[in-house]
Amino acid sequence: MTVVYLDQNKWIELARIRNGKDSSDRARQLLREIDAARDCGVIFPLSAIHILEFARIKDNKRRARLGRVMWEYSGGITTKSLKELLCWELEVAFANKGYAVNSERPSYLGRGIAHAFGEKLDNPIAAMFPEKIDEAMLCGMDDIPPIHGGVSAEHRNNFANHLRSIHEKKEDLEKGKWEDWIYALSMADITEPLYIVMSKHKIPNSDIESWGKSGIKSFMNSIPTRKLDIHLHKQVLKNPQYKPKHSDLEDWAGLVPATCYADIVVCEKHFADLACRGNYKHHARIETNIYDVFQTV
Repeated sequence: MTVVYLDQNKWIELARIRNGKDSSDRARQLLREIDAARDCGVIFPLSAIHILEFARIKDNKRRARLGRVMWEYSGGITTKSLKELLCWELEVAFANKGYAVNSERPSYLGRGIAHAFGEKLDNPIAAMFPEKIDEAMLCGMDDIPPIHGGVSAEHRNNFANHLRSIHEKKEDLEKGKWEDWIYALSMADITEPLYIVMSKHKIPNSDIESWGKSGIKSFMNSIPTRKLDIHLHKQVLKNPQYKPKHSDLEDWAGLVPATCYADIVVCEKHFADLACRGNYKHHARIETNIYDVFQTV
């Protein structure tokens, strides 16, 4: 089984082809290659970030056309929520530090939009017809359009401003402390899952304080999604000319776990360049052109 994670822009590109906006020989060949890949067991899952980005599209008809393609090619398969992945990564990291923590590796893939958000279907009707409800959320039903909403502009702007401010705030620190600061930023970002795991396994807060800086860095580097997050922040720190994009929030939230757990990630050059600098070794193969992927799957 091969898992191919498409960035939202690649889903839009695929939808343009599937809906006849691009009917070139090259485009038709791509559809044949994707169909052949799916017949061989290749999976194109959706994540919570895909759903949020999809729901932000204002035009109902455009959203429905895209949703139909996302539903068709994903087959309703979704990725595990980042929070759940982080909790498992943290348990593994504590076990590697010698703590008596046993944790079964969760499946990266599951079914349904609720799975992507780490939620349970408590509503009995929703539990009876989960696929029909998911299909309606993406494709619409009768006169009811697909879901609409998504990540607010405020959240996207806040993250872009966070990346933009890195070069301003670093001037308040000695250069020798910049790396420590980046690790502290990344650790502060996982306060909730860290609290969940430490409470579950009765790990005192004082233990982490006793590790010292080198112990904390080693711990963070053993967490795949945090290690990549730290790498990305370091690349921003090294490049005073870095220009944040409004899509950075979704890129980091969706592509970071995909790069750690999918087999192939197809994304925009902006993220790919950042992720691959310094010869960083990823689990996934990163591509920027959807046409370059499926001949080698």
